[in-house]
Amino acid sequence: MHRSESDLPLAESSQQRLLDLGLSGDKKTEDLQQNLSALASCNGILWLGGDEGRSLYRLKRLDEHRYGELCEVKLKDFGLAGGKDSGESDIEGLSLDADRLWLVGSHSLRRRKHDDDKGEPLGLHDKQSRNAHVLGCLRLDSEGRPVTGQRLAFDPAAPRDALTSALATDPRLAPFLMIPSKDNGLDIEGIAARGDRVLVGLRGPVLRGIALVVDLRLGGLDGDGPTLSLERWRCRHLQLSGLAVRDLAVVPGSDDVLVLAGPTMTLAGPCYIYRWRNALRPNDSAPTPGLTVEQPEPLLWIRDGRPGRPDQGSDKPEGLDVQRRDGHLLAWVAYDDPTVARGEGPGLCTRLEGFVVPE
Repeated sequence: MHRSESDLPLAESSQQRLLDLGLSGDKKTEDLQQNLSALASCNGILWLGGDEGRSLYRLKRLDEHRYGELCEVKLKDFGLAGGKDSGESDIEGLSLDADRLWLVGSHSLRRRKHDDDKGEPLGLHDKQSRNAHVLGCLRLDSEGRPVTGQRLAFDPAAPRDALTSALATDPRLAPFLMIPSKDNGLDIEGIAARGDRVLVGLRGPVLRGIALVVDLRLGGLDGDGPTLSLERWRCRHLQLSGLAVRDLAVVPGSDDVLVLAGPTMTLAGPCYIYRWRNALRPNDSAPTPGLTVEQPEPLLWIRDGRPGRPDQGSDKPEGLDVQRRDGHLLAWVAYDDPTVARGEGPGLCTRLEGFVVPE
């Protein structure tokens, strides 16, 4: 029997993982603690991404419930970002597939906050981030260290990459490319990869309550060049009860994908984990006429939707990783704008929550 969101009790995590980010006082890691937006793990290595800066971060498993020895990986060193003048990379999704670590930036326009003292309140930022227009991967060695990088073709004069250019040809999506992300404009959050197939989830736009995922097939992965090509793409439509995609994660040993769903724009709202069955099933057939809305199954209600307390953090679920351990499927969730309690501990730290996923 297919569950509905209203059937689910608010889930409790079964365990936590402490992430030791080092000593307080380092602005980069303080920003990472407050702005976690992506994670992926394998073989004792945990990768983190945030929506500040132009780097990824790599941690080692120190024991069953603790990661540390933080190492910064600058994306510019691997051709996946420009310099400081090109803005933040705004990494919103990570996905590990064999020896590749995939990453995606928000690809979004930015509007100033109402209390911004560096420019006109609620005006557009003077400089939009070119670095946020990135979809690519790091090739990892046997110890999980990055060796080379590849990215989807990027036009610095536009500035946009091949993904943004493709979305601009879709009459449903094109108008949203010129709208800031926090106004229901284009805002990519989440990536799931297998081979040359990559799914990217959208936090915005949400169209009449329907969430969107872009299904890509890429070329150039087998070559030595730094540039990937977009061979084929299609937009897929998900019924998530008005919520948007906040992250994606491949279920090990299957074609299924877990979807972390939450509110779009800046809204506070409930967050759920859904199972999207056969999301990565091979599909080389011609598209069927009309619009098909797929219906992932809601599995876990992980946040009640109430706003956070002022200056105490709101614990917004932003990053998702899934592992199979001891016969159970575990979903690990990372939180943006963490509560004070989540950061309590030695030095600078935060905690992931682990949820047992019903199958």
